[in-house]
Amino acid sequence: MTAATELIGDIPYKHYTFLCMGKGAGGVEHLTSAAMLFSGDSLTTPQGYHTWLGFAAHEYFHTFNVKRIRPIALGPFDYDHENFTNMLWVSEGFTSYYSALILERAGLTSRQPYLDSLSTGMARLESTSGQRFQSVAQSSMDTWTSGGRGGGSGDENAQNTTISYYAKGGALGPLLDLRIRHETQNRKSLDDVMRTLYSEFFQEKKRGFTDAEFREVCERIAGSSLAEFFDDYVYSTKEVDWAKYFAYAGLTLDRDPHPGPGAYLGVDVGNNQTVTRIEWGSPAQESGLSAQDQILAIDGVPVVGEFRKWREFLAPAV
Repeated sequence: MTAATELIGDIPYKHYTFLCMGKGAGGVEHLTSAAMLFSGDSLTTPQGYHTWLGFAAHEYFHTFNVKRIRPIALGPFDYDHENFTNMLWVSEGFTSYYSALILERAGLTSRQPYLDSLSTGMARLESTSGQRFQSVAQSSMDTWTSGGRGGGSGDENAQNTTISYYAKGGALGPLLDLRIRHETQNRKSLDDVMRTLYSEFFQEKKRGFTDAEFREVCERIAGSSLAEFFDDYVYSTKEVDWAKYFAYAGLTLDRDPHPGPGAYLGVDVGNNQTVTRIEWGSPAQESGLSAQDQILAIDGVPVVGEFRKWREFLAPAV
């Protein structure tokens, strides 16, 4: 909490409560509390405990980013209609970025695990074909019709043609941060953007911000145009030049492919070995498999029983 409140420079409540509600998954932020579903068994391992810390940091940072720093569409809500916005990549994605950063600043994780988490997020995004078809702004706008969160809800091809505004927003957070630091010789950062949004819109104007106002604040803090970031990486599907931005911090990226063990097919399979989804560019797609096909045999051997039995067939030899 201290690392988050020091970032913003204000504590907007007298008391804050984490409502830990038992087994389940997911959380919901409130003005002075967060409802969190999780299994206590997960806290018995170092990785499980670290994951929980990130979960708690994410929900707590929503105290600022969403409940007070928010797109104008996110309150006061019109409960009779959809509340469309392009900006969930900021509301959720930046919260994911800051939740990891807060843990590092608080000394609850070290530098290398933090960088590893950034690397994992970028790699996952780069391996998603949906980034070629949907911008992160469109993912946000479409959340009312895609079932929420973006990135795969809907028909069997949705995961190939959509992205998650959580994932890409979280990956764009450090890019914008590094670009502002580069433009200002490290005198300003994304922290200054968040503080400015908090003071100007929540405290002074007592409302949310528009897309244009968010961009104006970012460019004002940077002291320069951020056209590449917004026009290319937020509102279009242009390939992100990750290496350029991380080079501002003296970091290099390893983009060479590293094949995993075992065989890769690229399908999801449901009951009766029926294909429910084909990954874009996978061996399954290239061989002509389609959703709703039924897999009857592998290499001439009939497939019987559950999918997991022939998934083992693709696993690496021990």
